[in-house]
This record gives sequence, C-alpha cells and structure tokens, in this order.
Amino acid sequence: MGAVESKPVGVKGDSVNIIAGRNSNGVPCGSEATTTSGGAGGSLNKPKMPMPHPLELEQRFAEVLASMDLPPDKAKLLRQYDDGKKWDMICDQELVSAKDPPSHYLNKLRTYLDPKASRSSRKRKMVGEATSTQVLRDLEISLRTNHIEWVRDFLDDDNQGLDVLVDYLTFRLMMLRHEQRINESLEEDSSDNMNHSSSGGSNSRPTLEHLNSPRMKRASRHVMRLNMGDSKDDIHVCIMCLRAIMNNKNGFNLVFDHREALNSIALSLNHHSLRTKALVLELLAAICLVKGGHFIILHSFDNFKDVCVEPHRFNTLMQFFANHDCFNIEFMVACMQFVNIVVHSVEDMNFRVHLQYEFSRLGLDEYLEKLRHHESEELQIQISAYLDNVFDVAALMEDSETKTAAIERLSELEEELAHSLERLSESESSWLAKSVELETELGDLKRNNQQLAEHNTQVLDEVSTLRRCATEREEANRQQKTRLENKIQHLETLSRSGSSSLNGSNSSISTASLHASTAAPPAPPPPPPPPP
Repeated sequence: MGAVESKPVGVKGDSVNIIAGRNSNGVPCGSEATTTSGGAGGSLNKPKMPMPHPLELEQRFAEVLASMDLPPDKAKLLRQYDDGKKWDMICDQELVSAKDPPSHYLNKLRTYLDPKASRSSRKRKMVGEATSTQVLRDLEISLRTNHIEWVRDFLDDDNQGLDVLVDYLTFRLMMLRHEQRINESLEEDSSDNMNHSSSGGSNSRPTLEHLNSPRMKRASRHVMRLNMGDSKDDIHVCIMCLRAIMNNKNGFNLVFDHREALNSIALSLNHHSLRTKALVLELLAAICLVKGGHFIILHSFDNFKDVCVEPHRFNTLMQFFANHDCFNIEFMVACMQFVNIVVHSVEDMNFRVHLQYEFSRLGLDEYLEKLRHHESEELQIQISAYLDNVFDVAALMEDSETKTAAIERLSELEEELAHSLERLSESESSWLAKSVELETELGDLKRNNQQLAEHNTQVLDEVSTLRRCATEREEANRQQKTRLENKIQHLETLSRSGSSSLNGSNSSISTASLHASTAAPPAPPPPPPPPP
C-alpha cells in the first residue's frame, strides 16, 4: 500500500500537531498570547535575561519540555537546538501567564446550558455583554497559549471542561439543525406556493408552527435572552477548542475515549462553512489513524447516518465534496485525505474493498476523474494516493474465479491423492503381511540350514575320522607287508644257504601263511547312517 499523505497525524498518547497558533515546536505564539482579554496575560516585550550556565540551561529547558507535554519525537527534535534557541524558548514560555482560570469560562458555558438561566437576572448579569462566541474565542486562545498545567486543570475531574464543552457543542448543533430545517421548510413552502398558485392545489406540507415545538421555542428564547452568538460561529469555535485540547497527550486521550465528543465532531460536518468542515475532517482523520480509532470513526458516521437520516453512510460528506457551491481547496484536500485514511488504513483486504465500494457507490470515482487534472498539487497528491491504492474489483473477481477453479482442482487432486494413499496403505498392509510370512519362512529355512550345516559338519568329522583310520590301517598294512617281504627275502636268503628240503618245507609253510594273510584283509567299517 502506498503512503497516504496526511496532514493530521496522531497516535494515542502523543500530541496531534494540528493547532493553528502554535509553531511547529508546540510553543505558544507570542503574538496571540495577548490578543484578547481571555488569553494569556503578561508582556512579551520584556528584555531577555542573560543566558545561564549550560547545566542550569539544560535543567530549565527540560522543565519547559515537560510542561509542553510533547510526544517523544518532538521533544527529541527540540533537544537538538543550540543553546540560543533553547534560551529563547525558555524565555517565551516563562513570559506566558494565564489571566483567567478555567472556571471563568466553564461557569459561563454552564450558564448557557442552564435552561433556567435566562429567567435569572443574576445569571444574565454574570454572563455579561459578551456573546457566547466571544467567550469561546477567549477559551480557545487560552487553551492554545497557556501552560499545559492550565489545560490539565481545565480537563480535570473537578472542572470537567471537556464534558461541558461537548454538551455546549451538542446544544448548538441541535439549534443549528433546527434552523436548517426551518430554512428548508421556508424554501420548500415558497416553491410550493408558487406551484400551487398556478395549479390551484392545496399545500399539505408541515408549517413552521409544526416545526417550532415548545421545546425549540423555549430554546430559542433562551438563546436570545442570554445574548448568545450565532450557532454556526459557536460550533466553529467549539471545534477549534477541541483541536487545541487534542494538541497534548492527555487531551487527545480524553477526546479519543469520549464517544459523545467524537459524535458531536462528526455531526459538525453539517456546518455550512467549508473551512469548518475541513477542520472537522482533520480531527476525525487524526483519530482514525490511532489504533482502535478507525472503528470509532465509522461508528460516529453510523450515528451521523441515524441522526441525519442518510440513505447511505458518508452520503452527506460526498454531497459536500462533489456538489459544493464554491471550490474550497482546503476542504477538498481534507476530505480526500480523510477518505484515503478511512479506506486505505485498513489491513483486511475484504473490509477495504467494502469501504471502497461504499464511496464508489456515492459517486467518488466519477468525480475524481473530473479532478485528475486540477492544478492544486496537494489535491493531486491525495487523489493519486487514493487511486494508486484502489483495488481493481474486476481483477479481484477474476482472481477469485481463478482461485475457485484452482481450489476445485486442488480438491480433486486431494481426493485422488487420498485414494492413492488408501491404495498404497492397502498395498503396504499386504506387503507387510507377505513380508511377515516370508520372514517366517526364511526363519524356518535358516533353522533347517543350520541343522543341515551341523549334520554336515558331523558327517564330515566322521568321514575325516574314517579316512584317518583307513589311512592308518593302510599304513599299518603297508608296513606289515614290508616286514613280511623283508622276512621273505630273509628266508629266501636262508633257504639258499640251508638245506633245500628243510628250507623248501619251511618256505612252503611261510608262503602259505603269507598268502593267507594277504588274501583275507579285515572287513571295512559299516557305512554312516542316512541324513534325517
């Protein structure tokens, strides 16, 4: 998402630097500190005191920063100033002093809100000749120029200045809506009378008597007797007072948590002044940028829709934006900036598209096309920021259809995968069973093989033993044969040297014995038993 240019940037707990009459550092402008009787008193033309020691200067400057109640980033920026600028700020801050306490203004506002005050001469005297508009202007200057402690006193639980100011703004908004309804009725009656005079018809529209209820009559008399100012002027200055309150952390947090204050600020868009509308939109945009503020602002416009009987939310705002009597660049920029923040500060894409559609349905897209080539650079920045971040719904629909088809295909593939996994599982089960069976058979074969190996070893041992025995026997026979042959040779030798008859008979006997021993060898051992 591209950056949305925003003039009022606020974060809950931090000040909102949107106050006219304060410089960029949050220091009250000296030229406005003494412009009215209700503002800060004291002369700002006193000669400047000599600069103290750097350590004392830093200490006093830290006290000044603490009294300003600035956000950390602003305070860090001011700490980077050189000693000369720091001393100027210390002198300016010390020269500002409050002339009237918060109760001075709050008592008058409470008197304006008291329906019985117009019948009390004492309270009318307490209000004095000054109009309510002048009282509010003095209050606004005091809120801007006095020390932060004065503002805190104004907002504390004893004074409840925010509640009183919001109640007064609500009362003036009620009077403004009543005046607008009367003016609309007069215009419609005038138009109807002209039409009926030519057509001879009868007018069935409600008269002014029906619009002027007893309550509104009493309120109108109350306003006149107390010399109250015009509703439009009072509403504008009330918004300026709220802006001054929101310039410090405590005030901003109080306004943020005050639903009636935010509803009243939103309802102030009904003010006829485009300058007032721009101021209202700046405050609402600042709230919208805070965490949780987006929901609050949407709720305030829901309340606006109910109170003003709008056909659609933001309808009145878009009517002012597209169908203005005169082109006010400040209002146009503030309005476009507010739309940017409302639509594009949302992280949820679906919600952003919904908000974008709300404004598109009210004709924003068509009107922006007419403003694309406007000469105002500020307005062009806001329009470009909006158009650069707009979601192409048609493309999103196409992407959605593609995504749906992809999801369906994914579902089919997942189903096929499930079937494949099921078949694989069955195959694995079958394979495991077969594997177990084969492993069992393999175990049996291994055992049989081991038995056969053991029997084979035994047979081999027996064969080896038999072979050894046969070899030994053959060796014994050979040795015996050798002895016998040697003996025969010996006998033959003896026979040659002895008598032939005796030797002949003895030789016959020896030969017969030799033949008998050679002809009948010993029987072989029995064969081994067959393998099991």
